[in-house]
Parts: sequence; structure tokens; C-alpha cells
Amino acid sequence: MESESGRRQERAGSPLARIVASGASALERLRSVGVGRWLRLEREALVQTVKVTVACVLGWWLAAYVLKVDLPVLVPVGVLLTVSATAYSTVVRGLQQVGAVVVGVGAATALIWLIGVNVVTMAMLVVAGLVLTRLLNLPAQNVQIPITALLVFALGSTYGFARLADVLLGAGLGIAANLLILPPRFVEQAGKELCRLSGELSDLAGDMAHGLREDWTHAMARDWLDRARGLSQRLEETKDAADQAAESVRLSLRRRRFDRRLSQLAEAATALDHACHQLRGIARGLMDLITGVRGLPGERAADLPEPLAGELAALSRAFEDFGRLQLGGGRPEDLADLRAALRDGERLQERLATEFRRTRNAAFGSLQGALIDDCARIRHEFDPDHGPHKDAFP
Repeated sequence: MESESGRRQERAGSPLARIVASGASALERLRSVGVGRWLRLEREALVQTVKVTVACVLGWWLAAYVLKVDLPVLVPVGVLLTVSATAYSTVVRGLQQVGAVVVGVGAATALIWLIGVNVVTMAMLVVAGLVLTRLLNLPAQNVQIPITALLVFALGSTYGFARLADVLLGAGLGIAANLLILPPRFVEQAGKELCRLSGELSDLAGDMAHGLREDWTHAMARDWLDRARGLSQRLEETKDAADQAAESVRLSLRRRRFDRRLSQLAEAATALDHACHQLRGIARGLMDLITGVRGLPGERAADLPEPLAGELAALSRAFEDFGRLQLGGGRPEDLADLRAALRDGERLQERLATEFRRTRNAAFGSLQGALIDDCARIRHEFDPDHGPHKDAFP
């Protein structure tokens, strides 16, 4: 399995390299899963693409043949600028677009009337537009105020009202398309993202367990730590997915039926965040141990007691089961296996504590205590009966 550090380095390349890599990854995924399954996996995205395209075509037709607008292409542009990932954010962006155009038309009309049409007016319109964008707390990429002001400056005040009509029509179509026609839902997508990340954490814990049973090396410990750090960074994306899921049902008439599921996803993201940081602490401890920092015995202590590997294997099962429980309504067998994995880990911890008491190195003893504590904390996070995240379970 490729390390997260490797993926971060790949993403950190040039924009062209990222585009090429993304294209290659998409083609490889299409080849591996087949066209039929790929279409099923991408069904939500394809539906939204078709919906926005139809809204753009309808906007063009209304502008060109019903309203007889001179530049009908501006209406589809308004649709594209308005439509966002969720219905709620689409409404917000639509209101922002309309407000920005109104401010731009007003600012341009006032300055042209006061100063006239010249280079000073143009410079003031750009400066004022950018300043107003920040003062109104519009997104950094929303430059509708200065753009509208410059278009009014170049084409005359009558264009400003035409521009406002175009934006109103485009924003209205965009809002209607995303709010009334198959509004996008990201609830199950957030569950899949949590399951995916939990599965990667399970792989990491499993690899650590396998490595400790063999002759693990400094390079292996470094790879474990790099992967743990990468997964910690990925947690932010997982939290964003849970937030997006909550936003996607914010304007739904049947919002309450999603409340329990959204609460589960939010609590699961928190539990996974805590458990991931504990697993990262274990990887950090193993790296310190084999490196020999802070008075630790280094390579001489690489032969750790077998119960530690067994405990990590039990934690790997717990991560895997916890992730599966975030898909749909979860399966009773996954919950039962999670409980069994937690019991196995607790039993192994008792054996591990007995083994660790035999050490005479104070620094090593302190590290051993930290490893035991991190394992216990992960089990506590995933405990469906007595843990702090009971809402994370279906």
C-alpha cells in the first residue's frame, strides 16, 4: 500500500503533473471497475452534471428566444456561477451573485456620474470592487462586483440593468435546479469516506502488528509514522465530508429524518479523529524506540513482546468493524465482531502489562506505559457500550 507521504509528495508537484496524475488515476479506476460499475459509482455526480447542463440550456433558450437578450450566454454563466455542491450553498451563492451585481452597477453608475469615463474611474472601480468584496465577506474568488462595474464602465449604464436581469435569471434557474430537482445528498458519501479512512487506519494497525511479529526495522517504523501523519491530515477532509452532509439536507423538507444519521456521522468522525491520533502516538513511540532517542535502547529493544502485536491486530479489527458500521444502517455482525475485538485487546493488554513490568530501563518503561495507554484509549473510543461516542453506532 502506498504511503500517505508518497501521495502528499505527488500532490505537491506542479499543476500539470497533478492534472496528468489525476487523469491517469481516473482511467485506471475506469479500467479496473469497468464502465457499468463506474457509472453506478458516479451516478450522483452524473445526475448533477446533467441537471446543471439542462438548466444552462433552458437559460439560454429563455434569454435568446423569450426575453430576446442580446448576450444570452450570460444566463448560463449565471447558472454555473450559482450552482454549488449543496442546495443550501447554491442559495447562498445565488444571493451573493445578485447582491454583487447590484453593488457593482450602483458603484459604477455613481462614479461615472461624479468623475466621468476615464482611467481614474476605472482604477477606482477596481479598487472599490475588491474592497467591497472583502467588506461584504464574499468568497475570494467572487469578483462579480469589480467585473460588473468594469462592464458598466465599458458598455454604459443600460448594460448594468441587462446584466442584473441576466444574473437574476441565471441565479434563479441555478437555485431551482439544485433545490427542487434531485437536490444532492452527501449523507451516504460521508459514511463511505469515514469507512474508507477507517479501513486505511485498519491497514496501518495490521501492518504494524505484522511487522512487530517479524524483524521490524527503522525503515518500517518510519513508513508507519509517515502513514499515520498522512491519515491525521486526511481527517480534516473526513470532517469536511460530515459537515457537507449536514449542509446538504439543511433546506430539505424532510430534514428531520436525517438527524439521527447526521449525528452518527459527526460523532463517528470525532471518534475516528481521537483514535487516529492515538495510533499515531503508537507509531511515534515505535519510531523513537528503534531510533534510540531519549535513552531508549534502540535496535536492542526491537524484539517486543508478542501481545503488543496481538493487541495491534485486535485494534486493526476494531478500526475495520467501526468503519463498516458507518455504511447505511450497519450490520449486527460487525458490531458483534467489534465487541469481540475489544475484548481480545483488553485480554492481551493484561498479558502485555505483565511482560512490560520486567524491564529495568526507566525510559523504556515509560514508553511501554505510553503504548499500553494509547491502545487502551483507542479501545475506549470504539466501545459501543461504555465509550464516549455511543451516538457513533447505528
